[in-house]
Amino acid sequence: RRVREAVVSTQSTGAHIAQETSGGWDTAPGGRYAWGLYFPEEMGCDKGNCAPYCAVVPEYPCVAGKGYHGRGPIQLSYNYNYGLFSKQYLGDKMILLNDPDRVKKDGELAFISALWFWMTPQSPKPSCHDALVGNWVPTAKDLKCGRKPGFGVTINIVNGGVECNHKPMKSKTFHRVETYKLFCKKLGTTPGANLNCETQQQFAAFCG
Repeated sequence: RRVREAVVSTQSTGAHIAQETSGGWDTAPGGRYAWGLYFPEEMGCDKGNCAPYCAVVPEYPCVAGKGYHGRGPIQLSYNYNYGLFSKQYLGDKMILLNDPDRVKKDGELAFISALWFWMTPQSPKPSCHDALVGNWVPTAKDLKCGRKPGFGVTINIVNGGVECNHKPMKSKTFHRVETYKLFCKKLGTTPGANLNCETQQQFAAFCG
């Protein structure tokens, strides 16, 4: 069972990392899906053209002049994620709140941030890992909101506010799913059910 869980989680993590950091396009050498791990941070943000990604969370205050846009393999975003990761891994929430660029400059820290995000539940969201390997059981509300175990719910956890509950499926979501299918093919596994989140409400939504 542990081997199966490792394979399922690895192929899914790989797909998200490839999509989040991709520099590929349809006619790129090697194809669109051969360009993962190209961008170390959200496109355009290196030139200062990004929103600050600052949410009002008193426990993890934004620092003046700092931006908490996506950085690293899974594009860690928002002050509360930088602060919580910094607190749990570095022992001080202010280290990364003061210096969020450290996530893109320190390769080891960057990948640890991705693994941390993948494995850490943040209520009401389960961890991506738990959602894939059977550790997460959807509540009645989850089911009413269309959220079921599968790769699709990991899209919801990673980027639900942007990509989920959209018909037709957004191109970004389409490429994310296609990347996942490619990883499954390379590892000799099957993608399973519930691959996208086009009918899922994000976790913060009220599904009346």
